[in-house]
Amino acid sequence: MDEARFLDLLEGVCRRPAMFTGAHTVDSVAVLLTGYFLGVAHSDPASPGNAGYTRWVETRYDVFHPAWSWTRILLHHHGDDRAVLDVLPSLLREFLAAREAYGVEGIEARHRDRFDGRTRVPERTHTADPR
Repeated sequence: MDEARFLDLLEGVCRRPAMFTGAHTVDSVAVLLTGYFLGVAHSDPASPGNAGYTRWVETRYDVFHPAWSWTRILLHHHGDDRAVLDVLPSLLREFLAAREAYGVEGIEARHRDRFDGRTRVPERTHTADPR
């Protein structure tokens, strides 16, 4: 599936996630995306899949900590699952454009420059600690 068709499909999934995943959550869509990218990697080992996405989200939202997945970062910033699902397709488009412009290596370099190995989390959040 080409990138444009995938992004069109993602928009449909994000509009009606329960129809595709059985739940109305960003986590359920994240599981679907993981399966999609694993399938792409299996069928085309040269494909970058979603390489760099988590680092890109961490850098874009200025949050870096092992307890903070990309879904938690987006939930913290956007407030709830519906809000995240509304912006997810445009965020993925933005990420793919950034990766095209400066590659996974550039995303990693920007992440290193921003965090220099130090974690950074918001002082307060409404998201649950996964511990």
